[in-house]
Parts: sequence; C-alpha cells; structure tokens
Amino acid sequence: MLSKSDLTSQALSSLDALFEEDARVADLPQVQSTAASAMKILMLGNQQSYINEIKKLAALCAQLLKKDSTVDSVVHAIKSGTTASYQQALDKLTSEIGLGQFQLDHSNPQTLAGQNLEKRVKTMRRYKATPLAEIMEAVITDTLVQACARFGADIGDFDFINCKPGLATP
Repeated sequence: MLSKSDLTSQALSSLDALFEEDARVADLPQVQSTAASAMKILMLGNQQSYINEIKKLAALCAQLLKKDSTVDSVVHAIKSGTTASYQQALDKLTSEIGLGQFQLDHSNPQTLAGQNLEKRVKTMRRYKATPLAEIMEAVITDTLVQACARFGADIGDFDFINCKPGLATP
C-alpha cells in the first residue's frame, strides 16, 4: 500500500507531466510545426485560435533567440514550416469553403448565424486568394512582434517591410 508521502510524490509527478509541454526546450522543428498550424488557423479565419497559436510560436521563438539561435534561423524555420504545409492548408480551406457555401445555400442569410457564416466564407475565400508570401509575412511579423514585446526576445534591427534581418549600418 502507498504511504501518504508516496501519494503526494505521485500527484506531483502527474502535475509535472501535465505541464511538461511548457517545460520542453524549444527547437526549430517545433517552430516549423507551430508556424504551419498558425498559418492554417489564420487561413480558416479563426482569430482567437490564431492569437493563441502565435503566442505559442512567439514563446518558442523567444526561447530560441534568448539562447544561441539567430533571427534568420527562426525566420527560416517559420518559412519552411508554412511552405511545407501550404498545400495541405489550401486543401482544408477549399473543403471548409465548400461546406460553408453548402450551409449558406441552405440557411437564411437574414439571420445572425447566416450573416456570420457568410462573413466566415468570405474571409476564407480571401485567404485562399492571398499569396503564400503574404501569409508567411503575416505569421513572421505577428510572431516576432510578440516574441519581442511579450517575451523580451532581441530581434535586433529586423526589417519588417522586407521580412528579413536588417543590415547593421556603420
């Protein structure tokens, strides 16, 4: 039979396991997969989930930038993650647009639900027509701004207009 101290120790271990994800060391593959997820959520028009995913991505990037990673390597990881999953995100988006259009065709557009659905379908269509480069730029910008402002990461003189690390001026 387990003693009271064993039960307490076991409970603490399970709590540690619960929060283990936050304690993991960030790496570039995590940045890639989280960036891909953020892009997909953005394209689907789910604003609150996108904000939450950008916070996760910013925290990962800040952790890497505070160690030995460069802004360039973090940006490259975001770009490669979004590029690799772009077609899959487009396929999902096309499917969701089709479903939304079907629902619109069978609903009353005068209701609040109908208006919200129409707005969501328009948003998804807009993102479907948006070039990958613009979507990547949005994810990179949102991430680095949050990494700097919320998590204290040093992004140096990052050039947000051209979406690349800036050149030091003499």
